[in-house]
Amino acid sequence: MASAPPLPSFFNALARDIRLVLALDASLLTPGNRGYPVLSRLAGGQPVVQSPSDVRGKRVAHPARGNPAEPALDRMLDEVGLTVSDLADVQYMGFPEILAAFGGGSADLAIVPEPWGAIAEDRGLAARIGDAGDYIPNYEIAMIVFAEKFGHQQSDVARRFAVGYVRAARDYMDAMEYGRDRDAVIALLAESANISPQILSKAGYLAVARDGRINSQTLTTFLNWQVEHGYVPQRPNLDEFLDYQFADDAVRTLDGAP
Repeated sequence: MASAPPLPSFFNALARDIRLVLALDASLLTPGNRGYPVLSRLAGGQPVVQSPSDVRGKRVAHPARGNPAEPALDRMLDEVGLTVSDLADVQYMGFPEILAAFGGGSADLAIVPEPWGAIAEDRGLAARIGDAGDYIPNYEIAMIVFAEKFGHQQSDVARRFAVGYVRAARDYMDAMEYGRDRDAVIALLAESANISPQILSKAGYLAVARDGRINSQTLTTFLNWQVEHGYVPQRPNLDEFLDYQFADDAVRTLDGAP
C-alpha cells in the first residue's frame, strides 16, 4: 500500500495495466483550509502579484508537469481573461528550488502545498495571495492505493487497515477543524516531517475525507485535464481501479451501522 498523487505518471501506469486498487482518500483540496497556497514573491516587503490580473508578464514556477498547480493556475488566469501565453515564463523545479527562486528573484508566482507556503512566509520570501482550493475545489491530491493482490486476496487485512486509517483521518480532521488535541497532532506531524511545530501551526492543511472515499468526480476531471494537455496519451478507465468497499466498510465499523 502507498499514498499516490494522481499525476501523469500514475495515470499512465494505470493505462499500461499496472493493477492497483484505488482504495481511500489521502488528501484533497477544500476551500478555506489554506492547504495549497498561491504564493507571490516579495519585493520591498510587498507581493509582486497582488491579484490574478497582475500575473501578466510574470514568471511562474511549478513543481512538476501535470501537477494540480497547473489546472489551478489555468482557472485563475481564465477568471481574468488571461492564458499561460500571457506569462513571461513557466519553469519546473522542486519545492526547495522554488523558494530559492523567490529569494533570487527568478520566479514571481508559485502554487505549492503546505508546509511550503508557511516555510516561504516564515523566511520572508513570499506571501500567500490565494489558494488552489478556491480554483479547483475538492480535487484529489493523493490517494491510498493497494496492490491488487493485497486488496483482493487479502481483503480482510486491507479492511482492518482501512478502519484504522479512517479513524486516524477523523482524529486528524478533528484536530485541524475543531482544535481537538491539535498541539499533539501537530507535534506528531512535525516529528514525522522533520519540520518545526511552530511553522506547521501557522500552515494551512489539506483535508482528508472523513468517510475515506475518493472523490471520483474531481479525479476524473483532473484526468480529463491531463489528457487534454497531452500528459496522458491513453486514458485509463478509472472504474476498473476505484474500489469503495474499504472506505464504506470502515465507516460502517466505526459508526456502528449495519
